[in-house]
Amino acid sequence: MDKEQVKKEIKKLVDDLNTNSRQLGKILKLSAYLVEVGDLEQAEELLIRSMPLFPEDKDLLYNLGNVYYLAGKYDKSNDIFQKLINANYGFVAYFMMAKTLDEQGKRQMAIVYALTAVEKNKQDLAANELMADLLLANGNFSESMSYYQKANKIKPQSKFYFNMALCAMNLKEDYQAYLNKSKELDAKYYLKNEKKLANLQKFIKETGDSNGRK
Repeated sequence: MDKEQVKKEIKKLVDDLNTNSRQLGKILKLSAYLVEVGDLEQAEELLIRSMPLFPEDKDLLYNLGNVYYLAGKYDKSNDIFQKLINANYGFVAYFMMAKTLDEQGKRQMAIVYALTAVEKNKQDLAANELMADLLLANGNFSESMSYYQKANKIKPQSKFYFNMALCAMNLKEDYQAYLNKSKELDAKYYLKNEKKLANLQKFIKETGDSNGRK
């Protein structure tokens, strides 16, 4: 739906809930739509106000955790996702905990939770991508490469090939084929990130290897 359609849906849901506030599905849908239009404050208020009506519902709690995450209230989102993990909510709680910890600068712990998320749902694209990104940022190039490869098998993307090239450079392996594939899949993405590549190639050259490999 476009933005205007979403706004119409929001108005309809608000009217419905004003008539009967005990409609969990509509509360969850409304909170998601409010997030979609960027109204995090209203989404937070809606979810907090609804919790006494459905005190045992974990989906409300999860949506609130996402709102806190998007609002940059990482301590609050951390607390919520930990509660959901303790309640066996599922792999998405581990996934969001990993993202929250990364935003808090706790990358090592983020990797632990991301790994659990992947183990719980090995075919989830976002979980494999997150794991690969965290490992790349942490300098674990071989492991990062393996997770980008797994993500790429699920759904090939320019980003995955590009970052596999970065991993290969650091591992002193051939990387040009990855770059070619990245550019072929999405030339705009490739050009946007070319500076990252140029900086790494400059570093490689400065360390004494003139053949384009570290």
